[in-house]
Amino acid sequence: MITLAVTLFLFATPIEKIYFQGNETVSNGALLQEMLSREGDEYSDAAIGFDVEKIKRLYRTEGFFETEIEPEVEKRDDAITVFFKINEGYRPRIQQIAIHGGEESNLARHVEIERGDFFVEDKIGNTRQNIEEYYKERGFAYADVRSSANPDSGILTFTIDKGLLHYVRDIDITGLNQCEERVLQRELEFKKGDLFNGTKLRNSQRNIYGLGFFSTISAQIVRSASDSVDIIFSVRELESRVLNFGAGVSVPLGFLTSLTIEELNLFNQGHRLQIHPSFEINIEREWETRLEFRYVIPNITRYRFTFSFQPYVSYEQEKDFTRRTRGDEFWISKKFTDHLQLSAAHQYKRVTIREKVALPDTIKGATNSVSLQLMADYREEFFNPQFGVFMLPAVEYAGGVFGGDNDFLRFEIEGRFFLPILKNILAQRFRLGVLHPLNGVAVYEKFYLGGQYSLRGYAERSIGPDSLGDEKYGNLLGNYNLEFRVALPASLGLVGFFDVGYCDNEVFFEDSDYLKASAGLGLRYYSPIGPIRLDCGFPLMDSGFELYVGLYHIF
Repeated sequence: MITLAVTLFLFATPIEKIYFQGNETVSNGALLQEMLSREGDEYSDAAIGFDVEKIKRLYRTEGFFETEIEPEVEKRDDAITVFFKINEGYRPRIQQIAIHGGEESNLARHVEIERGDFFVEDKIGNTRQNIEEYYKERGFAYADVRSSANPDSGILTFTIDKGLLHYVRDIDITGLNQCEERVLQRELEFKKGDLFNGTKLRNSQRNIYGLGFFSTISAQIVRSASDSVDIIFSVRELESRVLNFGAGVSVPLGFLTSLTIEELNLFNQGHRLQIHPSFEINIEREWETRLEFRYVIPNITRYRFTFSFQPYVSYEQEKDFTRRTRGDEFWISKKFTDHLQLSAAHQYKRVTIREKVALPDTIKGATNSVSLQLMADYREEFFNPQFGVFMLPAVEYAGGVFGGDNDFLRFEIEGRFFLPILKNILAQRFRLGVLHPLNGVAVYEKFYLGGQYSLRGYAERSIGPDSLGDEKYGNLLGNYNLEFRVALPASLGLVGFFDVGYCDNEVFFEDSDYLKASAGLGLRYYSPIGPIRLDCGFPLMDSGFELYVGLYHIF
């Protein structure tokens, strides 16, 4: 009866404090994250027992084989304090790595663990997976790798069972309602009769999902014979028509609205059509309306080219002039790897400007150009990258044999770099550009600097030697942005930034009016559709400040 009363009391008593003693390698926070018990919860013998096993398991994953955990419970003033006394035990190092059943020389670069390392399970598991993928890329569809650790001798052994080579006998796709099967077939990186390849299978799944009108895509490998398999893709279609409406307030005070109508599977062929009208007006009654179309045909021909056609028209009412622009862009792209894409384009643009006041005689109407760009994207995520590198060099040639009123050669390069620091991100971007006039060029074809996407704290297009009303332009561009993105609770983030930029017709930094810098702070809300930003930029060489509201990071 007395034992029952004590047990009932313990179960009804809250845990006031949890302490750890003897944990030299693993932090208190890491231990608490693994545990079921929390300060403020009611005490439970079962939960404490569970916590002991979880802590032992955590230490085992870090290479400790003989960890001992002794919980002690202390009752004090209607509350309980729990002490976890930890004897971490011996943590041996790997003295030898043995590979049985495989070619050790070919597998060296797939082994993430080395002699002298601890027996860390994450690295051991990654190595097992890497070796399996190595053989599955080479046709061994059922390759299996097991690992065993001997802490006394320090020997880590990987045993490989490659199995037999398998070929793809048949490919089946289930779950289609509207979309034609050949749309998915052209996204596959393998065909019937090919040697099985696990990487190509995963890439094919990703390609199909990337079409945008499937909610799920799974692949099943079915052994059809001793040397062949069938691949069965199961998909679930989404509604392919998308309608998005946006409205907001810009700073300085203005109003903007936009509508996007998109068909992701036009004619049930996987073609994409997007119609995007927008309108923006500010307190000074300057306004712009724009209508854009975009038509994309992916993976044309056996070389898997992507074609896109993008006509557009816009009308701007500025303080000193009105500007009407119409044009089109025709792009052809080829993706060579997951990270490298080469694109070529023909671009035509005609600009008509009507002056309200006298403007320089540097306004010409038509630009007919071709461009080439190479995109190298090694970021792990598009909207909010945590680490990686993005590079985009480009060259554009206008006029000459292509005709038009503007003749120039333009070189540009942009680089973005992301580095995680604890749970925060150091983000950097640079842009360099040179425009070489060949036989006259309109001022609006030149580079511009200032505003929320280049130099925060300065007005849009406010830096440069050449003018079009209040807009400034130059033949040379240099721009660097540095952001430190700090993660906060409740899907919030804080950003400190530094921007510097140069826009001129010649390289002359000393006492230049066109070399500017700014700094500021920003707030981020990480919504399901992407980061929403509020930035305040302060010019370091001038007075005042600028506020900006927008969607996504500026890079």
